[in-house]
Formats: sequence, structure tokens, C-alpha cells
Amino acid sequence: MVELGKNYGTPLFVFDEESLIQTFERFCKAFETAYPKIMVCYSIKTNNNLTICKLLREKGAFAEVSSELDLVVALKAGFPNDRIIFDGPFKPRDALKRALEERILLINVESFTELERLNRIAGEMGVKQGIGLRVNPFRKSRFSTYTSLKRLIDAAYCNIDCRYGFSLEDAYEAFRRSLEWKNLSIEGIMTHPYQTATKLLPPFMRQIHEKYGAEMKYLNIGGGFDPGTARFVTGTDMVLDFLRQKIGLKSKLTYEMNVANIESVAKSIVDEIKQSLGRLREPTIVVEPGRYISASGILLVSVDHVKKAGGYKWVIVDGGTNLLPYSSGFREIRKIVVANKASKQPEEVVNIVGPLLYSEDFINLRTSIPETSEADILSIFGCGSYTISRSNQFLHPRPAVVLIDPNGEVELIREKETFEDVMRNDRIF
Repeated sequence: MVELGKNYGTPLFVFDEESLIQTFERFCKAFETAYPKIMVCYSIKTNNNLTICKLLREKGAFAEVSSELDLVVALKAGFPNDRIIFDGPFKPRDALKRALEERILLINVESFTELERLNRIAGEMGVKQGIGLRVNPFRKSRFSTYTSLKRLIDAAYCNIDCRYGFSLEDAYEAFRRSLEWKNLSIEGIMTHPYQTATKLLPPFMRQIHEKYGAEMKYLNIGGGFDPGTARFVTGTDMVLDFLRQKIGLKSKLTYEMNVANIESVAKSIVDEIKQSLGRLREPTIVVEPGRYISASGILLVSVDHVKKAGGYKWVIVDGGTNLLPYSSGFREIRKIVVANKASKQPEEVVNIVGPLLYSEDFINLRTSIPETSEADILSIFGCGSYTISRSNQFLHPRPAVVLIDPNGEVELIREKETFEDVMRNDRIF
């Protein structure tokens, strides 16, 4: 890591090809051992680097796309049209038309408007498109002693998750309408994440079989599989942990946590689905892992300087939330190693913060590392997912990406941006 940082500069994203492939193959084997009819669709949005997508395609992955951009990436990475599934609540006419032109395997529909639009475009083009229905089991939060803070916040923000898919009641009507339209072939049912899908979808499939005599070809349980490379924490977690430390207790906010291995997760999912399906013909189970597959990437950053302020030690590095975006309401705590002092034990508690001009630009707060000084290189683990594809150019161009192949050779798989790259599409008039 030290050598890579010196040769390519920092910030720098680093991926290990062998680790990436082993993770994908382990995931596939875990499900295929429990259930032979499995379709593993890599979620392109998680990490849309063409080389990474190509490597996974070569190992047998299908592709799950969530936009026209994702679709273009998948096609350029070599995914055949019959190995692509299109998800997402926003599919404008141009995106649907392109998906139909490419004759992709399946489009998971999320609204009546989309259903009607797709049927109309397919009719205009003279094609019949395979579709799935995304079902949303969302329920309004009702206050009780068991209501989680997250659900209360979600309710305060207008129940924002209910915009995805069809409600369970609407899904039956959507299924009925789909049967009437000659340009669509309803073949699947979907819910995300998998924890919800295993409980919701099989009963739905039984009921439509009883009412219409129909059997679904695909049962799509989405993603949400945890690789265990980072820990998600909320602002509330951070406040409570701060109070713990104020009274002399040890911090609980480390990246380490107990995560069930994928083999036991896969077996549990399959057992639950089989039991719930009853006598129905077994469908192909579709899974859409993204973060689980690509999370293992490392971000290298250099220490610009260290300062003391407000009773804390601040380590200012050359990459922050411009490269590690976070979603409102939670943070990810990751393992951090000082690469050039990797054999040394943690000696001090510091705040590691990025170069951007807002207070939320931090990587880890109150984290223990060896004594750190200017020009040290930090390896931040678990940075492969939702980083490259969501990184931005706020104040700084985006960094290079390298891949270490099985022979230990380093391949540049994305060029470092220049200032001219940032301004390339601007026009002065």
C-alpha cells in the first residue's frame, strides 16, 4: 500500500482481483449449494468501474441495472442482453425504449404509470417484454414501546420509503392488468431487501396461483447482504457512545461486529422460501448483491497535517466524503491502518477528517491509531461499494483506481482526473 501510494499518488482506490472473484464465487456457491436455480445479478450502481464489471461478468454474473447509465455500463462491460435486469422507480421513456431495443431479460415495474408506459412503448416497437412487479410491504409507523427511532424519523419525513414499488393491495391489481396486456409477459415478483422478500413474496405467489392459476418464473429477493467490512451507525449511536466515554466506559463504535456468514444466510433464505412456497413449482431465485461483492476495496489517503483543537487531535487527510459519501441518518465506521506503521499498536485517539469545507466531512471520529504525522499513508478498508460510483468533484478531482491481479501486477483501471477533466464540459460565453 505504501508503494502504491507513492507510485500513483493519493487519494487512490485499490482493488484486489483475487479477493473480488473469491467473494463473488463464495456468494454463488453458498446459494447454489442450497438451491440450484439461482441467478446472481451484480448491482452495477454499487461500483460501475468497467473492469470490475467485466471481471464479474466473466465469472458468470448477471447484471442488475437501475438507470440508463447502468445499462450502458453493463453492455459496454460485455453483459449479454439476456443477463440484464432493470430495477428502479425512475425509468423515463428513453431508458425503457433502450432497454426494449436491447431485448434485456426482465424489467421490474414499480408503478401503474410505468406499467402502462412500458406496454405502450413495447406495442409501438412490436416486441413483448418480460416484466416483474416490485412489491413494497411498507406500513405506516404506529407509536408503541417497540417503535424504532428510524421508523419514527421516517414517518416524520412523509414515509419516504413508500415510493418504491406497489403496495401489496395494488400489486394484485397490477398483476391482473399485466395479464390483459399483450405486449407484456409477467414473469417475476420482487422485493428488497431480502429479509423482507422471503416473508412477503411466497404467500403472494401462492395467492395469485390460487386466483389466476399463474406461476412466477422468477422470485427476486433483492440485495442487502452485509459483507461485514463496515459498521453502520446513526447520529444517535454516536451521541450515546460519546456519553459512554464521558463517564469512563469504553467505546462500542468499532468497525468490528458479528455478521452471519453467507452460507448460513443463504441456507436460511432458501429453507424459508421452500417451506412457504408449499406445492408451487420452484422458481428461479434472483439475488442482487452489490455491496457484499465489491466492498473489499481500499482507499489510500495521505496525512496532510495534524493539529490540536478543542481538546482533540485532528488528522487532516487528502480524501473525505467526496470519495466516501454517506447517506443522511447514518455513517459507516471502517477499519483503518497506518500503512507505513502497520506493525505498531494504537497509541492515541484521533479524529480523521477530510479536506472539504463542511463539518460533516470526517472519516472516523475518536478512533485509535498509532501516533500519526505528516505524509503517513492511511489504508481505509471496506471502501469498494458506493464510493467510486458516487464520488464527486467538490473542490478536488476524483482519484485513480488500480487493480492488483493474481500475479501481483498492478493495473490502472481508471485514470486520475485533472483540473481540465473537471472543467471539460463547461463553456464560457
